[in-house]
Amino acid sequence: MKLRIIAKFSRENFTDGECIWEEKQENFGNVEKTTKFSGKHLHEFLMDWALFVERILSQNPTHKEFLEKLGKKSDNLEQIVFGQTLPFWRKPGFTDSIHLLIDPELSSVPWEILRTHKGFLFQDIDYHRGIRIETILKEHKQKSNTVLIVCNPVKPNLISTVKEECTSLYPILEKKLNLRILKEDHLTRVRLIEEISSAKYLHYAGHTEKNGIPIGTNDFLYSKEITELSFSNLDLVFFNSCHSSFDSIEHSGLTTSFLKAGAKEVIGFLFPVETNLAKEIGIIFWDSYLKSKNSHKSLAKIRKNLYKGSPKEIITAISLVHFSTKKQTFQINRILGITFVLLFLLFCIVFSREKKEPISIENFEVSEPKIATKKDTKVLAVKPKDPLLNRISNLSNSEFRKMALSFLSTKHEFLDDFQKRELLNSILSKDISEEKMYYEFKTRSGY
Repeated sequence: MKLRIIAKFSRENFTDGECIWEEKQENFGNVEKTTKFSGKHLHEFLMDWALFVERILSQNPTHKEFLEKLGKKSDNLEQIVFGQTLPFWRKPGFTDSIHLLIDPELSSVPWEILRTHKGFLFQDIDYHRGIRIETILKEHKQKSNTVLIVCNPVKPNLISTVKEECTSLYPILEKKLNLRILKEDHLTRVRLIEEISSAKYLHYAGHTEKNGIPIGTNDFLYSKEITELSFSNLDLVFFNSCHSSFDSIEHSGLTTSFLKAGAKEVIGFLFPVETNLAKEIGIIFWDSYLKSKNSHKSLAKIRKNLYKGSPKEIITAISLVHFSTKKQTFQINRILGITFVLLFLLFCIVFSREKKEPISIENFEVSEPKIATKKDTKVLAVKPKDPLLNRISNLSNSEFRKMALSFLSTKHEFLDDFQKRELLNSILSKDISEEKMYYEFKTRSGY
């Protein structure tokens, strides 16, 4: 289920907001619901939250004390944003995945701390944060397989950890990618723009400010300047630095600026991050990503481990955000293959209804008819039937059947094959009407 969070500007020069979402009601179908909230109250909350994060990072309280304080902050944010309205994810029995689509001006709010009926939003593995970017970009024709590492500690206390991070990343990245390194001593505005323009991946290790990337002692490559450039050659950017995802009415954050410049995926931190934790996260991420080529899964593993750790690690997990403008694309042969499979299944469904038997969908291959031998019969008898496919074939709604089969056979942006089967099994095993199953499937699968 999508929740849009839209920025509105008040007379007091604060960013007011409005939440919009759709709820399904039995008598009225889909109903759009809205809550409005005060930018002034939210601004004060953010100042208080910044102090809270600072205390957690410096004091590292007990787990119990941290969760009690985090619960109060969560309740306060919910009160400011939703008032008397109970957020739909707080209702018992809510099973949909939650996707927040946020205007950049409200991106720095820690929406992940809002409560659900199971815990906090950041504990929901299906939760996804998006950002509203509307920019028409030119595409770079020349594609490379280059990763650029920018090592820019700036501050003396970051020199050792940034050096360790970059040293550890060299062997990991150079095995599969063309590696280029840009260190602090050679970092100029022109050189940085030139190197980024020819890279497919970018990893930044070091210090950043809310308004941009420090260049030397007194200069910056400002976020607003990055917005005017074209970096559509970048598939993935990881800013492993404090406040790299911070946005406000005064500042367009680095992650937002790179998205506006054309980067497909950008990862960064909303708040300050402890330098040793940042180093470990950066190394683990790239090692995992190069194996899976799935940034969402790689970050999910990192967050899961951080949630089990100290309050400092939990705050870091909440701060680690991922924005993406990528859309699921298919090669033409995959499209034709899926289309053929669906047509074949439809043919089987139509001509087998008279038999009142489940449709066999264990084998999608079309071959010349042949006479079954005793050996073939034995093999078929031993091969177990797939319970999930049998459940799908017994659905009376043909559209539901087609969508469920397409969901299983098509690559999903966030779910692997096991998770897709688990999602369908959880829906089809419920004691509810097929119509409700169909609605829940569309909501949770994103179809």
